[in-house]
Amino acid sequence: MNASTPDSLVESIFLRFLGRLPNAQERTTFGPALAEGFDQRLIPPAEVLSPAPPSRLARVTWSNHLMPDANSIKMEMERRARAGTPPDPRLRAPWREVYEDVVWSVVNDREFVWLP
Repeated sequence: MNASTPDSLVESIFLRFLGRLPNAQERTTFGPALAEGFDQRLIPPAEVLSPAPPSRLARVTWSNHLMPDANSIKMEMERRARAGTPPDPRLRAPWREVYEDVVWSVVNDREFVWLP
């Protein structure tokens, strides 16, 4: 988000996920996609609507796992986990979706190796 140009953003993505700079073909593939709307990608700070934090749930532990509410609490935890975190409210949705697609493409490259 702090990148000054689309090309520097492409470089940042490749360095973070592949540990190297992009080659010329990768720059010409991803650079133009990120360049479209790059200057307007940020929503002005006064207009940013941050999502409300989720309500806290009671803990389910060994000592209370047989209580009637334990199952509904765990089901709500699962629902929240499946929904995932909300998208960054500082980015305009169309540009953010292109950015996510670029990152997804790099992460799914056969060169990417994830080690736990």
